[in-house]
Amino acid sequence: MPDYLHHSSGRTPIMTHSFNRRAVIAATAALAASLSLATPSMAEDPDFLNIGGGPSGGTFNVVATGLGDLMRETFPDSIIGVQPGGSGPNLLRVSAGDADLGITSASNAADAWAGRDPATPEAPIQNVRGLMSFFPSAIQIWVDASSDIYTVEDLVGRQISAGQPGQTSWNAFNNLLAIYDMTIEDLEADGGQVHHLSWAESQNALRDGQLDAVMWVALYPHSTVLATETARPIRVLSLDEDHVQEYLELHGAGFAAVNLPVGLYAGQTEPALSVGTTTFLFANDDMDDETAYRVTSSIWNNLERFQQTHALLQYINEDTAGRGMFVPIHPGAARFYDEQGIAVDDAQLN
Repeated sequence: MPDYLHHSSGRTPIMTHSFNRRAVIAATAALAASLSLATPSMAEDPDFLNIGGGPSGGTFNVVATGLGDLMRETFPDSIIGVQPGGSGPNLLRVSAGDADLGITSASNAADAWAGRDPATPEAPIQNVRGLMSFFPSAIQIWVDASSDIYTVEDLVGRQISAGQPGQTSWNAFNNLLAIYDMTIEDLEADGGQVHHLSWAESQNALRDGQLDAVMWVALYPHSTVLATETARPIRVLSLDEDHVQEYLELHGAGFAAVNLPVGLYAGQTEPALSVGTTTFLFANDDMDDETAYRVTSSIWNNLERFQQTHALLQYINEDTAGRGMFVPIHPGAARFYDEQGIAVDDAQLN
């Protein structure tokens, strides 16, 4: 018990009304002062905390908005903002100090770290640090469940979309074709065409039967694909193990082999092997340790409520929260995970 709660004589003091009042005031002030120094939740709030999300209505935007609501409670004296963005733009903004938190994928972070990302052509981005893994994504090639397309080779001569040149999905698709000793020109033989469509255009065309296949690096199960299934059951192509290993060896920074389970989509009657990555929350390495600690602990201590923001956040648990980010963990987040006994991966980009 602190000394100021003991009487110097060791006897119980006479408790007059005026003495009690002074003692309580003094004790309360001293206790508040000690807590302000010792308790992370009482640390000074940053002036601003801007969060890089994604396009309006998309998963990143929904998650960032829910995170913003939580951060307003955690940092009541801060101005909290949610910005539109995406995996690549968020890396640029957080790295430049235009945002404080961002959502990205480990594959994007790996490419940006090495200067390979089209969004970061001038200089590598190596000043970002991971806070928490949110959910997985993978290379997925969707086809109608009744389609006769079962392999990458079966895409020759078909109507396909893999996003637009320069996008993450487009780059991954071209890398995948190279592993199979194929090119876009090969696919467009015999009347095939690879269309440069947006995400929404691709899914609409698949649903309407105007496309035979759509390839994207996407969350799973993706809500838009589930909506597509209101018109037709969908399944995902399985890549063979040898090609997956070759892809990981040549283009696998930020990726790992994943199995997409039976029932992932309505037409998915067999598991599908692919390569996947992790979507995670990150900060600039100059974020002070206490703020990073409070962000991480707030999410974890309010996890059930945060998971109500989006179904994919159910992925967060003790086995996943500190893993799969590839970039170094922020020291503030690392301290929290150490206190909780939550395992973290060693940085694979450093």
